[in-house]
Amino acid sequence: MGLFDWFKKQPKKDVLELKKNDRNESIYATLSKLDGKGISQEEAQVIQAEIMELLGNKETNSAINYACKLLTKGHYETCITAFENIMIKEPSKKGTCENQIGAAYFFLGKYPEAIEHYLLALDHCFDLEMLDYNVWEATEAQHRITGDNSYAKTYLERFPTGEPRDNAMKLL
Repeated sequence: MGLFDWFKKQPKKDVLELKKNDRNESIYATLSKLDGKGISQEEAQVIQAEIMELLGNKETNSAINYACKLLTKGHYETCITAFENIMIKEPSKKGTCENQIGAAYFFLGKYPEAIEHYLLALDHCFDLEMLDYNVWEATEAQHRITGDNSYAKTYLERFPTGEPRDNAMKLL
């Protein structure tokens, strides 16, 4: 089961949940609202301006939620830019932002970039269980497409006790 499968099992509504505990912050989003339409350059600029305004008003969680909605609507490039801007303004949110950037790259089919950003999220104390899942899913997808097993090695180095450990070993 992959990340996309997990999202598909979630309730069929536009939901964003921000989960916090003493060390981690995670954002979960459903993909049920994909509209399949692209956005214009002007619309992307307006969205980025709105996110920057929220950040300027210290409404970081609102900015993050807004950027997550871009992901749920399939506006992946705009989502990446939004989270890059959020990281600049709010470095404490880097783990969350890197994970969401990784998700956007995953849905773009750019699995090495997804893995890179998921690992950056791990370096910034993002939810270990979610990242274990995300990194493995991208690793498996990349291997399926290219036959490259180097990401399986990376997965095992970073998640030596991860749930799909046995599957990763089979790729080596």
